[in-house]
Amino acid sequence: MIDEVDELILSTLSHNSKQDSREIWDFLRGYGINLTEEEIESRISKLEEDGVITGYTIAVDMKKIKRRFLRVVLATFKTSQHLPKRLEGLKKYLQDAPFVIFSGRTRGGYDWITIHSFLSEEMADEESDIYRNLFGDIIQSYEVYDFIPTRNPSVDALMHTSKEYKRFLEEWLPPFLGR
Repeated sequence: MIDEVDELILSTLSHNSKQDSREIWDFLRGYGINLTEEEIESRISKLEEDGVITGYTIAVDMKKIKRRFLRVVLATFKTSQHLPKRLEGLKKYLQDAPFVIFSGRTRGGYDWITIHSFLSEEMADEESDIYRNLFGDIIQSYEVYDFIPTRNPSVDALMHTSKEYKRFLEEWLPPFLGR
């Protein structure tokens, strides 16, 4: 099981997976944690061995590459005895698709939310038609919205810790609300 120190290491690596143990050491010290660089490297190796860290990736400044068209798909499904089997097909389609950023089942007004990234609006429209043709038998409602982000996509939000959360709120909390 990972502890609070491992969570902080994962959090800082999610910001920049190329940073060296010295940079991670400096980050940890900001939270009152004093480990040696060897201890940090050992913890990272253990996280890799345990399959917590499964790989490393890059972050791209979206303003410096050709604009992508982002689409948010909101779907609800018809009740059917075939729904579980058809959902397996949908999951495989969305898992294999190179343009899917995020996808998952929800509880609430919609059954499924997916965020796609396309090279052009035409590609987005074409895929939307294909999606509805492939899964139209289980779709009750299908809504699509073009999405213009104000922040680059990032996994950082998935890896923040309670200490980082509290530090952020302390910086932004108006004095009159106090804590």
